[in-house]
Amino acid sequence: MRQKDYLHSDYKVSHKNDLVFQRTYKLIERFAEKTTKIESAAFSIKDEDSLRALDKINELFYSEEIIDLVNYTIENFVKDGKK
Repeated sequence: MRQKDYLHSDYKVSHKNDLVFQRTYKLIERFAEKTTKIESAAFSIKDEDSLRALDKINELFYSEEIIDLVNYTIENFVKDGKK
């Protein structure tokens, strides 16, 4: 069973939850941009269309991984110290 997606749910109407959403996506964008820069330098990619496509692919990869982790953390983190 797939875990609930908290970041894209109705919980986002809360200001604090929206800040979590925005911060998560800013991190995803930063990771993708850095990865694209490294890949473009390593493979001498200079074409703007290719760079945009590569950046989009990297964002998708990081998005899937990070959002899964954030949702898992929200679902399973115990704040009261009980098991």
